[in-house]
Amino acid sequence: MQNLDASKGLRGKVRRAAMLPARYGFGPERMGRRIERMIGFMSHWEVQPTIPVTASVLDRHPSVVASLKGADLAIHGYHHRPYANMDDKQQAADLDAAISAFGRHGLLADGFRAPYLSTNSATFRLLRSRRFVYDSSIPEFYLPSVDSISLQVKKLGEMRYGPIRPASLGSVAGALIELPVALPDDEILVDGLGVHASPTLTRVLGAMAEQAHASAAHLNLQVHPERFHLLASALRHVLEKATEEGAWKASLAEVAGWILAGKGGPGHWPDGRPYAVSVTGDLDALSLADFASRVLVT
Repeated sequence: MQNLDASKGLRGKVRRAAMLPARYGFGPERMGRRIERMIGFMSHWEVQPTIPVTASVLDRHPSVVASLKGADLAIHGYHHRPYANMDDKQQAADLDAAISAFGRHGLLADGFRAPYLSTNSATFRLLRSRRFVYDSSIPEFYLPSVDSISLQVKKLGEMRYGPIRPASLGSVAGALIELPVALPDDEILVDGLGVHASPTLTRVLGAMAEQAHASAAHLNLQVHPERFHLLASALRHVLEKATEEGAWKASLAEVAGWILAGKGGPGHWPDGRPYAVSVTGDLDALSLADFASRVLVT
């Protein structure tokens, strides 16, 4: 198992630490507004973003529930801890605490994304036993190898997540649907590589969309709410192009439901659409204080 702190790279950690005050603030208000902006942006395209939520955030900041209205939600653990570093009982306890927290706040979620995309065989067994419909924790490279930053992206991705092999969209086992996460995500691009220029971000996300189109696949983009404003222009380009090309823009719950119903998958999207696109963004903190809580737990 990778040391997840070390896998961010020293440069990435320094960049992120310097950006935290501007992204979060001392209370949840700033992030609440960014979540609402993300949901509003996606509503223009008549689709919900999928936001996997670390459930302890709900208990610390119950006011965020109102900001999440209009999003498709998934569970992102109770504490933001790598599941692959926990034994079966620890994983079960964390997962059950998250399910309970969602219930206390009147929220429903059929899907799961592991913190740090860190899983093992016990994770999937537990998800099936809790009747989750889908998992979205397996990373997959979507940037073509000819791209100028492809090698850097792969290096950072493997430092963070370990060896990354081609993933298959579909069933992990039983009725659990796997919806792989497309790399590079916003963390690799913005914090890892220090890319902030909108033209570069637009080019990269556009190349990933072209890859999905060419393979009639599902492009599962990851853009955390705290960085959404940095990638909004690039996402607009991708969604405009997807609309022009007749792609299916859908939440993860919708994609999983389509596959689970036996209606198809890659190459067999609704109404013969050429490929599918989802925009997701993990919510694991709302304020600077949340990071201190995470350190104490881990």
